[in-house]
Amino acid sequence: MINKNIILDLLYPRHCPLCGQIRPYQGTEVCGNCLKQLKKVEPPYCMKCGKTLEREEEEYCRDCIAVPKSYHRGFPVFFYKDPLKSALYDFKYKNQREYGGFFAECVCHRYGGQIKRLGLGGIVPVPVHPRKKRSRGYNQAAVLATEIGKRLDIPVYVDYLVRDLDTNPQKELNDKERMKNLKKAFKIGQNRIKLRKILLVDDIYTSGATIEACTEILLAENTEEVYYTSVAIGEGYLE
Repeated sequence: MINKNIILDLLYPRHCPLCGQIRPYQGTEVCGNCLKQLKKVEPPYCMKCGKTLEREEEEYCRDCIAVPKSYHRGFPVFFYKDPLKSALYDFKYKNQREYGGFFAECVCHRYGGQIKRLGLGGIVPVPVHPRKKRSRGYNQAAVLATEIGKRLDIPVYVDYLVRDLDTNPQKELNDKERMKNLKKAFKIGQNRIKLRKILLVDDIYTSGATIEACTEILLAENTEEVYYTSVAIGEGYLE
């Protein structure tokens, strides 16, 4: 008997999220050649943000030493380079929500066991301002968080955090400006439940200002431990 998924793939071919070409239909999400081009974050890891360390004997990277972080630990999967960079742009701005399944699979394949062992109360996506959500039609971090939650059987609270201020684009600012830009940008939503341990989810981690701003709000509301995961993290270090 022919597998129903194979028939669907033949009738409605899906495209590789990295190169845009029609992908092989036998259950693969991405072209083999594209998969080889992805640059994984490899050990030794920074014990805070999760980035690859310059020297094995170190515990923390230069960024985390220079700007201490309040969250417990991060779990980034890849470095923010093409072809992943272009795919994440399409996921965020071009309504390619179906890419969320592939990205979630990457997170869970790499860190699923570690995340499950944390004993999380829930998964919380980094929120976007309502104006941006209306413009895009969705929050890409919420799509990713939902897909991760399904795979790990952990509840997802999409509105646990809300974005109260519509700030300037982070990519246009330096590290200090980014943190200042995000002060008071987030607040706790109208939640009846309080989560003791939370995994924040975002598509990209660059300076860490967004995750840090969310963490500070959560800790102020009696959350005990905050972790984060992202599909990508910036390569190199902030000056």
